[in-house]
Amino acid sequence: MTNFLLTLVVSAYCHCARCNGRAHQLTASGAWPVAGVTVAAPRAIRFGSRLHVPGVGWRVVQDRLARRYDGRVDVFMRSHREARRFGVRRVQIVVEQRRGT
Repeated sequence: MTNFLLTLVVSAYCHCARCNGRAHQLTASGAWPVAGVTVAAPRAIRFGSRLHVPGVGWRVVQDRLARRYDGRVDVFMRSHREARRFGVRRVQIVVEQRRGT
């Protein structure tokens, strides 16, 4: 297991069409996003890796962002209101990446 720190922009998203382009989509890994579990991360961070986001806790990389947002992490929230309330922050996150996953 490899741990490292990254300073990234962290935002939030939900199931709605405003956040996703289309409502109620599967994640890039094929799983349904789950509040309290799912995070979208840059392609350099493998699916299944765990991220610790300050103020949010540990989340699992199950989704991807568009390439133009590779410097960002997007935390899945239960509702659009909750995602909007979270806002956008620049924080240092811990990445826990298992080898070979």
